[in-house]
Amino acid sequence: MTSFVIGVDGGGSKTAAVILDFQGRVLGRGKSGTSNYHLVGRAGVRRAMMQAMQAAAAEAHVPLAQASAVVWALAGAGRPEEAQDLRALQAEVLPEVPGRVVNDAQAALLGGVGARPGIVVIAGTGAIVYGENQHGQSARAGGWGHLLDRGSGYAIALRALQAVAGTADGTELPTRLTERLLDALGFASPEQLIPWLYAPERQIAEIAALASLVLEEAEAGDLVAIDAVQQAADALAFNVAAVARRLGIPLHEGGFPLVLTGGLLKGSNFFRTLTAQAIHARVPAADSRLPRADAATGAAFLALELAGHALPAASPADAYTPPNLWASEQRNVLTNNLDIRPTLDIVGLMHLEDRRAVAAVRPILPHIAAAVDAIADRIRQGGRLIYIGAGTSGRLGVLDAAECPPTFNTAPGQVVGIIAGGVQALTEAVEEAEDDPLAGAQALRDLAIGPLDSVVGIAASGRTPYVKGALIEARNQGALTIALICNLPAPLADLADHVLAPLVGPEAITGSTRLKAGTVQKLVLNMLSTAVMVRLGKTYGNLMVDVQQHNAKLQERARRIVAQACGISLDEAAEALARSDHNVKVAIVSTLLACSPDVARERLQQADGNVRLAVAELA
Repeated sequence: MTSFVIGVDGGGSKTAAVILDFQGRVLGRGKSGTSNYHLVGRAGVRRAMMQAMQAAAAEAHVPLAQASAVVWALAGAGRPEEAQDLRALQAEVLPEVPGRVVNDAQAALLGGVGARPGIVVIAGTGAIVYGENQHGQSARAGGWGHLLDRGSGYAIALRALQAVAGTADGTELPTRLTERLLDALGFASPEQLIPWLYAPERQIAEIAALASLVLEEAEAGDLVAIDAVQQAADALAFNVAAVARRLGIPLHEGGFPLVLTGGLLKGSNFFRTLTAQAIHARVPAADSRLPRADAATGAAFLALELAGHALPAASPADAYTPPNLWASEQRNVLTNNLDIRPTLDIVGLMHLEDRRAVAAVRPILPHIAAAVDAIADRIRQGGRLIYIGAGTSGRLGVLDAAECPPTFNTAPGQVVGIIAGGVQALTEAVEEAEDDPLAGAQALRDLAIGPLDSVVGIAASGRTPYVKGALIEARNQGALTIALICNLPAPLADLADHVLAPLVGPEAITGSTRLKAGTVQKLVLNMLSTAVMVRLGKTYGNLMVDVQQHNAKLQERARRIVAQACGISLDEAAEALARSDHNVKVAIVSTLLACSPDVARERLQQADGNVRLAVAELA
């Protein structure tokens, strides 16, 4: 009789079994319903396993009990106690067969790549990202179940249902999802969703099945559907980046296989393309591809290993090869037909992309904080904060620098903005100026850059020659170097002590980095200058106690700041300011300590201008 092994893949919506001979040939396949341990319990898993394996055995004309090995790859089996219980169940069903129970993602990776290492993204009813590195270490993100997983069919469907309810309430944009979902469920009004959704017998897979309608409407251009699907794609991309980091897999250089599988990714080319784009924006080294074989076959491969046999040679992959462009220059799949879309769709899509820009900041918050502390340390010793860039990037740097004196009363020249092409480039495009690295270096020489200075090179592409020349000069003079860029890998990253890289991906208008890239650069510059000034004592709590008072609005603000800081009336605050030569800090300290303005000035001098330290005895 032919020797064989059994592999089973069990998920939230279906269970698939495959029987392979020792040469890796498929002898039989079988299917059954859900076998998710957390949804159907031990008895439900047993029933689904037996139905699928018996169907495969019948097609292969082999007795299950004579298998050489069996591996079950199950959703919900990723934790030791669950795997142990399921292994005991496996031993009850096939007591004489060597067996193993693994998470379904492990089998999907092996089936998808045909070898190790790599990363697999599974998006179906649930969602999980799983990876293994060359050292045999593994990591996962997601797989927390339908209530917590992001990027899953259930999550997409739930977001769509929430949008339908919001549209009925008048809090969401109109959406075709209302008609599509109600028609699919046979309902006449959104109110009928309530008893259906909360019915005790409602299955998770029934809700997740609605995701296919959401994908169709997103591909057709419905903004609310696009919102739901875009959030799912971005969540999967963030999980891929997290798994790669934990495994020590380089995110931005080299290359590693990334398998996109599961019902959503395999069934929708639109969602697969959108997810691949989101992943490549954050993890350029990922080589996205469809699976070579399914997860049940991957489980059978693991069973072959368990039986002491080598894996069969894999056929060539159906690979996704990203274009040879950095992310901000690639076309955005969501806006390919932007010119023929209604105006509401144009601004709506831009709004959705802007939200992605905001989300891109979160992963780099620790890097921003480290840069802030390094800059503040140098400014305390007399250094300067210098922004330098070209085009939009340069204008944003100049803008941030210009706003520091009125907001924080910074000394002249303490925060400096430099733009390629000079003052003319603030109001007119001087595009050729960015191509001159020597001019960037000269701009810093003109400032007599030194070791106490901090230079922030701003360039969405991460490769602007003008900025590159400036950072090289800054490094040569011992200054702190920071690269604020929106693409990796990038030459500027190699020149910087601190790399701040919010990866926003393709723009709504291809290559127009004044859009998302400009938005995210402004956000990061806000954080840099504001947090540095907070560290330098330029605020008391969230009050800008170093505000300049050059107009009526700012004079009124100064009175309000003193009143809020000291818990006094506006009239009392005005009197305190008058006694203190209209110095907000002196007025606050003298009021809180009930001392003269002269004593307050002395306390502030001892505290290096920090109000919190000057009034510390009150703490």
